[in-house]
Amino acid sequence: MKKPAKGVIIAVIVICLAGGIYWFYAGKRAQKAQPSAPAEENSAPVAVVEVEPIRQTAISEHITAYGDVVPAPGAVQVVSVPYESMISRVMVSERQKISRGDPLLELKASPNTQLELEQARNSNDIAIQKLAKVKELFAIKLATNSQMLKAQEAARQASARLESFKKRGVDGSRIISSKATGLINKVSVQEGAIVPAGNPLVEIIAQNRLEVRLGVEPDVINRLVPGQTVRLSYVNMPDAREITGRIRKISRAVNPKTRLVDVFVKLPRSAKYMLGEYIIGRIRTASSSGLAVPRSAVLPEDGKHVLFTVKDGRAVRHVVRVILENDRDAQVSGPGLKAGDAAVIVGDYELKDGMDVKTAGGR
Repeated sequence: MKKPAKGVIIAVIVICLAGGIYWFYAGKRAQKAQPSAPAEENSAPVAVVEVEPIRQTAISEHITAYGDVVPAPGAVQVVSVPYESMISRVMVSERQKISRGDPLLELKASPNTQLELEQARNSNDIAIQKLAKVKELFAIKLATNSQMLKAQEAARQASARLESFKKRGVDGSRIISSKATGLINKVSVQEGAIVPAGNPLVEIIAQNRLEVRLGVEPDVINRLVPGQTVRLSYVNMPDAREITGRIRKISRAVNPKTRLVDVFVKLPRSAKYMLGEYIIGRIRTASSSGLAVPRSAVLPEDGKHVLFTVKDGRAVRHVVRVILENDRDAQVSGPGLKAGDAAVIVGDYELKDGMDVKTAGGR
């Protein structure tokens, strides 16, 4: 290659490199000269919340308690016999429903009782014979009035003792029947057992003689009084129809098993509850009319309560006083609150007074 041609090539290469360097630095200067877009983080935060109108209404405060169905006072009837007996047959079992007249047990006198019955018969026969003999002697003036009276008294006592055995049904087998419609609470004997006189054989809970025993916290007892209305329903059937009972008695001691205070509720005659069923009771302790909001709208803050409303797209903070509350609502009062204001029920924990807000749904 000739020297002039080589020089031309080198010159072209130098010119291209110089041009590239020039355009690179010119582009950098142009980028610096362009204004930058405002940073997104410099914009004011907007909170998204859910609201519900403040209502002017009456709300009630309730105590909710749980318990079970138990026998009412006097509901338990004990079946027994007034002599020592032997159980031949047991015809019922515990928790069985029975009607008036249904057979419960078959029994007969124990061997000892049968011996006493036989002795009573013999004593009666002997007393009758002695009285007859004294009467004969008295007729021929060989017996005195005192002897006659003594023989008559012995005969009366022997007859009364024998009659007592007969009235108690000692003679022969006997079937014991129920005197009431109800539920078998307890069977205390077994077939073949010898039972002393007066010992319980069967316990029956009379129908419509049940009540509900609720357990309430000790600190609310002073808000309850006998005669107060209680709304009752099944624990495992919340949609079932409620019935209304009334407080019969409030215990003044803590139940050692539950650590709660027992409250006994009298049931209406129409109640169909069964012994041992689990029941929930709601007792209204107070009622008042005023401004009501959902409980989620009221926030605790440094020993007071705060509520936020939305006005013209901004959060407005209110210090409020809670008057009453129940499971869903709280009745409040405070400066600047009125019915119809949009109270924040979701998202209020992140709010500050005057903060921009956007309600769910774009409102």
